[in-house]
Amino acid sequence: MEQKTFQFQDFAAVQQDGQGVLGKVLYYSLSNILIDKGKMIELCASVGFPYQPSNRSAKADAFRSATGDIYERHVLKTDCGPQIFKVYCRDNRAPGGVISRELVKETVREDTNGYRKLANISFTKEGGVFSYDNLVSDPHMDPLPYCMEAQKLFELYQTCVGRRQIETILENYVESMQAVKIARGHMYFVPRDYMAKLSLFEDLIDLLEQNNQFQRPGRSPLAANSMFVVNDAKQRDKMAFAFYTAARKEIEEYEERATHLIQSGSQSPSILEKLSLRIRALEEKRSYYEGILNKELTALDDQFTSLRYLSDELQIRARGLRMKKKAA
Repeated sequence: MEQKTFQFQDFAAVQQDGQGVLGKVLYYSLSNILIDKGKMIELCASVGFPYQPSNRSAKADAFRSATGDIYERHVLKTDCGPQIFKVYCRDNRAPGGVISRELVKETVREDTNGYRKLANISFTKEGGVFSYDNLVSDPHMDPLPYCMEAQKLFELYQTCVGRRQIETILENYVESMQAVKIARGHMYFVPRDYMAKLSLFEDLIDLLEQNNQFQRPGRSPLAANSMFVVNDAKQRDKMAFAFYTAARKEIEEYEERATHLIQSGSQSPSILEKLSLRIRALEEKRSYYEGILNKELTALDDQFTSLRYLSDELQIRARGLRMKKKAA
């Protein structure tokens, strides 16, 4: 099938209440964010957003997230002219029981970039101690504010929900709307049957931005926008192409995961069944989109036949493992 490029102007906005509408295009952006765990529960409850809080609170994860958030790019005037510097953390060797990161200044050059260690930032698992040392004097970058910021973020990550968790929560909600990814980043087509759920999604994005505890100059705010897609032949063809593109990626992923589970002799019936159910759900999604787009999506028939075989094999193995456990 001929490739097409999706652009916002391709999707006409309409005002009717679902009349002549195929669905909506949703786009949302994410940046660094920290929401107090209690506040996250409160915000989701206030708009009726489905959320299951996690009690997991690993200080090691908080340390990795905090140091991973340290990044700044500077353009400074020097005796040699304008110079670009980047400051960030990277992994460092450490003895057992210690996680260590180097605070590094990277100097961007035409040939080979230069690197200079500005400080060590460490986390000792026994006792959960955060520390920094070996600060280096530098004419352009003072390492102390970065170390202090990392320590502040380390404390926040122990009491807050971070970007990775929030991204997973949002992606699960988008998936529940039978959405199809139509471009890089967070851009999806949401079929008309689920358009009503988008207002809840957009409301939550606004609330998260208002209650974000991650503050840094120049940070891009969280945002969500959606627009109608007219129900005509042109748009149905575009959405069919989008479905094919997204489904092929999912099929390849499921084939690799299923093959690995079978070849490695996985002994977990729940894992086998979970993947089998996801495969079945993808087939059901295809049937749903055939109704929405008023056309048969037959270009994936061969791939689905192969995937169905793997799904059946996963189910057979899962049942066999459960029978063995009952007999034991």
